[in-house]
Amino acid sequence: MTLPRTLVQRIEHWARVKPHAHALHGKKGGRWARLTWAEYWRNVRDVGKALVALGHEVGDAVVICGANQPEWVQYEFGAQAVRGVPAPIYGNSTVEQMGYIVKDSGAKLAVVDGVAPLEKLLRGEERGLFEPPERILCFDAFEVPEALRPRLGERLMTFDEVLALGRAQGDEALEARLAALDPDETCILIYTSGTTGVPKGVEISAAGQLVIGEGTRGFAPQFYDGRAEYHAISYLPLSHQAEQLLTNVVSLQVGGQVYFCPEITAVREYLGEVRPTVFLGVPRVWEKFEAALRGRLAEAKGVKAALAAWAMKTELACFDAQVRRGVPAARHMPLRRRIARRLVVDKVKSALGLDRLEIAITGSAPMSPETQRFFASLGITVFEVYGMTENSGAVTISDPLRPKFGTVGKPFRGVEVRIGPEREIQVRGPNNVRGYRGMPEESAALYTEDGWLRTGDAGELDAEGNVRITGRLKELLITAGGKNVAPVELEFYLTSIDGVGQAVVVGDGKPYLSALLTLDPENLEVLAERAGAAKAAMATMATDPKVRAYLEREVEAKCNARVARYQTIKKISILPAELTVEGGELTPSMKLRRGPITEKYAHEIGAMYEGGTLNTPGAHA
Repeated sequence: MTLPRTLVQRIEHWARVKPHAHALHGKKGGRWARLTWAEYWRNVRDVGKALVALGHEVGDAVVICGANQPEWVQYEFGAQAVRGVPAPIYGNSTVEQMGYIVKDSGAKLAVVDGVAPLEKLLRGEERGLFEPPERILCFDAFEVPEALRPRLGERLMTFDEVLALGRAQGDEALEARLAALDPDETCILIYTSGTTGVPKGVEISAAGQLVIGEGTRGFAPQFYDGRAEYHAISYLPLSHQAEQLLTNVVSLQVGGQVYFCPEITAVREYLGEVRPTVFLGVPRVWEKFEAALRGRLAEAKGVKAALAAWAMKTELACFDAQVRRGVPAARHMPLRRRIARRLVVDKVKSALGLDRLEIAITGSAPMSPETQRFFASLGITVFEVYGMTENSGAVTISDPLRPKFGTVGKPFRGVEVRIGPEREIQVRGPNNVRGYRGMPEESAALYTEDGWLRTGDAGELDAEGNVRITGRLKELLITAGGKNVAPVELEFYLTSIDGVGQAVVVGDGKPYLSALLTLDPENLEVLAERAGAAKAAMATMATDPKVRAYLEREVEAKCNARVARYQTIKKISILPAELTVEGGELTPSMKLRRGPITEKYAHEIGAMYEGGTLNTPGAHA
């Protein structure tokens, strides 16, 4: 089947092919409300017509800040239908971060979901961070606080009001813009996280994204030949290109169904209700699942414990054999594997809500091979995807038949990878973007002279063509001994320790490496048990000598034992609270801002090199 060359036209395609099939699912008042493809397409058209009536011009940006809801993507594609450019903003952005994107994108229309983003928007206006949007559109109606009304005036419109305005318009302007849609023009602005400077608006096209969509044909043929239906939960921020790929690009590739989860903390509940066939989780999500499962398995005693251990060992051995043969699991199903699945493995998957799972994916950060093998022992192969916003979100994916844990797989069809100077991973392909909006010098610097995109990631290719990431070039530490160290690999090992939430390796220009650690608030009980300490508030446990002794032992076992001597962590400092966006230590996409972290925790870092006392509560508690 030949599909249209833009995402908007694919909604129209599925509305024509299967108008009464469900496309979008969202909860209203605790109950699922569903949109068919025909209703989805009608609403996209009506939103587009309303935007034109409100003065939207071709190429205008529309900023969107809100939780994952069906209205989110209807606004997004309504804007794209009239050749507009959605510019998502993370819900956890500060006023300054939101203000930067509104100003940089030049948006005249803003979309918000509720009081919190509306208040940030109006505070940004009041501070003169950007020109006030002419209209502010929202999802559901909500009560506007009295204090905000004078600044808001009559600009606010609900989603229903936007639809009504659109339906009152003629179709001529909309049809003209639909006819002029170009798959190579910018259809969304995804802003980089700003770890090393101001965020940059990456100009992503439909054509670039659909390279990734088309690449799923060979990776997951079951969604094309009718053996499986695409059911995905949209819960990671839609301001991140990874979720855009899952929620929009791949779903529009196969005509799948998407269930919107507005709160990431509710994803476990949604898993039980939806029972998705596709699930994307950043490594931290999978690690939390692992910690919970290991805790539950540890509670089993006697025969139950022995049975679970046998079943997981059996499933993992069969997985390894299946990978060696390069065949799907269905073609390597000896009797012992069928018994293990029936008695244990399938029950665990059902309890997680993953009993219908066809494809499990991770990305955005390195994932521990040990975590991948743990899930493989439960019949879940977690495939890794690697990419950047500047590659439309993806470059490589694990081989579906021969996944190699510890690597991020092989390039999508039509995409090439090479290792350049300083072992930099460089990419060539139609998924690469043209550059950054309004930044010609930065856009030019993104590419080599011969047209390969510089990722800034260091890596290598193995004999089978799998890519292995070894670190970020700009984040390399150079010790006083002249050794180059990639902190990402070490932080990856440190955060695999039970009870550790975040890790920042320091030591640039120093005689040895040290690390700032935060505790995991969701695993304080597990930490207390492992350390033989009393469970208490995070700040209290950070000063507990038993917790420190446990973490020092684990750093030796989980990190130092796996790296060269010059890479070992000599000292740790346990911070009393997590690193946060609000505290300035993280970007809205939860990446480390190393400069601000080293400035903010200069006392703690200095103490690790000057022999001072560590873990004393200070100004950063």
